[in-house]
Amino acid sequence: MPAHDDSQGILLSAAACARADRHTMDTLGIPSSLLMERAALAVSHEIRERFAEGRDVIVLCGPGNNGGDGLAVARQLCGWGIRARAILCTARRNETVTEQLQLARALGVELLEELPVRAAGPATIVVDALLGTGARGAPRGAIESALRWLQQASGPKVAIDVPTGVNPDSGATPGVAARVDLTVTMQRSKPGLHITPGRDLSGVVVIADIGLVEEPDGGEPGRDAPARLVSPWAVAELIYGASAAHKGERGHVGVIGGSRGTTGAAILAGVAAMRCGAGLVTITELEAGLGDVMISGRPELMIEPVRDGALGDLPLPRADVLIVGPGLTRAQDRCQLGRLWAEDPRPAIWDASALEELQVSAQGSAPPPRIITPHPGEARRLLGRLGGPAERGLDLRADRREAARALAQLTGAIVVLKGAGTLIDDGARLAIAVSGGPGLATAGSGDCLTGFIAALVGLGNDLFGAACAGVHLHGLAGELAVAERPGALALDIAELAGAAKAAPPGHPRWPKRRLA
Repeated sequence: MPAHDDSQGILLSAAACARADRHTMDTLGIPSSLLMERAALAVSHEIRERFAEGRDVIVLCGPGNNGGDGLAVARQLCGWGIRARAILCTARRNETVTEQLQLARALGVELLEELPVRAAGPATIVVDALLGTGARGAPRGAIESALRWLQQASGPKVAIDVPTGVNPDSGATPGVAARVDLTVTMQRSKPGLHITPGRDLSGVVVIADIGLVEEPDGGEPGRDAPARLVSPWAVAELIYGASAAHKGERGHVGVIGGSRGTTGAAILAGVAAMRCGAGLVTITELEAGLGDVMISGRPELMIEPVRDGALGDLPLPRADVLIVGPGLTRAQDRCQLGRLWAEDPRPAIWDASALEELQVSAQGSAPPPRIITPHPGEARRLLGRLGGPAERGLDLRADRREAARALAQLTGAIVVLKGAGTLIDDGARLAIAVSGGPGLATAGSGDCLTGFIAALVGLGNDLFGAACAGVHLHGLAGELAVAERPGALALDIAELAGAAKAAPPGHPRWPKRRLA
């Protein structure tokens, strides 16, 4: 397939953006006024091309450089014949805002110092130029009042760099935050624009190439380790490269799951694995007679019968890769899992109740190759049990990124923290999914995800790549399922793995790029 430039998926933290600003201006000597003009032009062009016909514009300007960008946008739009008013939302303003204010006054831009009593209607575009990537904490005072006014506006909304109130690194919203239709962010996208809840507030993301130059060898230590979006094109290359002549070369997936009453979870994982390309799937029989129930509707699946296995009474499939956990609801079915985590050398994807049994490896020793796929509730319990940040009051809704990194460091596993904008973290790298949505919020959807990932591991892919690809395909399958059948269920998602693999690469949430 043709090569694709994945650089649009590289994400920069707020600290890295600040370093790029300093390097570009202080080291390379490019004036800040030039960078601001280019940033504003990118925003102005997007507004005019997407929304401006028959509409006027109100720009809410804050005290810092983001407010300066907003004043420049208002000035440029007025110069193009579009009615644009700038509202100075605070009495405080830095030197950059003061300079832009003088230019705006000289060129006749309408300037206001109070918010209109009535919120803007559908014929008005509102631009959020209140706070940029350097802001932290909940917006307060005049900024908070401006955000509440913006929330009541009924027309299109545009954010400059990041919606105010959204943490650019984590996507967290500690207080009131802007919800916009379009975010124009500078040079590279930011993690918080793609991590829940920030992902849901940012709208379409456009990257404006304004000429910032990143600091050479300016690594991001600690929690600011390299982050990027899961590339649909990289996923397609991985899938196309995983061909095999016959079923024995396509990987054998073993599923350890399916307690009495919850056998459906193991079936879903097995079907999803086969639909995603696994050559063989064997499910454990944890109780005599359950095997016949599990394969009665899916004869493609195989059963490993109850027997005295290498780990007590737990039947272990003779498979290349294991799925551990779907439907393991009875404690007696999980009693040997601690040993399985530590001793079985095969790559394995652990999910659901099995996560309660995994053990942290001894200091200095690494576990066998493992992927864990917790949802936020499971991640919270796991962090609490293993002594992670949950003990310090970590709110997973506020910082999913820190939770994923902490789990990866504690367990030595690749962590797939599920949710809108699923995170994949191996302790050194962070990837964020662009696919997926409400269609995945159905019982059994997570079992399908484990099947997708296991199939891709069985086809010979490295674990991190398989986790990223499995998450992306799972999200696509959920989107396709909802589009084809409103109210789609988990089995619909599993059945659409092939269609997701065949879909042309790309995704509506992949950031667009424009040259300023």
